[in-house]
Amino acid sequence: MKTELYIAFIALLLLASCQSDSSKKSLEEMAADSAALADQNKTLVVPWEATLNDSTHMMEIKRNPAANMTNLSNLDIVDALNYKYPQIKLEWVKQEGNKAFVKIQDSDYLTRESGTEGARAYLAEVTYSLTELEGITEVDFSFKEGDHARPGVYKREDFKGFN
Repeated sequence: MKTELYIAFIALLLLASCQSDSSKKSLEEMAADSAALADQNKTLVVPWEATLNDSTHMMEIKRNPAANMTNLSNLDIVDALNYKYPQIKLEWVKQEGNKAFVKIQDSDYLTRESGTEGARAYLAEVTYSLTELEGITEVDFSFKEGDHARPGVYKREDFKGFN
């Protein structure tokens, strides 16, 4: 009887030591949870959108009313553009002075398949959206030139045909 109690006591101790307290989280876990919650609260939408005006048949670029620039970074805007245009993978390279540097590794869709107006609309949306960030007035695009788009430095003024 004494041996059975001793074995039961040891078994209880072993079971108790194997259990972990799930209510205790490491600092890394709490930081990850906080970041995930912040990401859920961010709505990643493109700040500026190019659309075709039904009555004038002219391309217009307008501020997206659903866009909230509060706490959005350059990478958030690039993510929003990549979500909207999954065929065009825009990559942030760097910011140097007032210029943002971006690249598109595979530009076939932009330069060959989207048409001239589609490519122009995309370049306008990227340029307007990134120049919405403080300190950026130009966007330097790096990609292989094609029929409908060419790389280079763009400013908002380059899209004067847009309203």
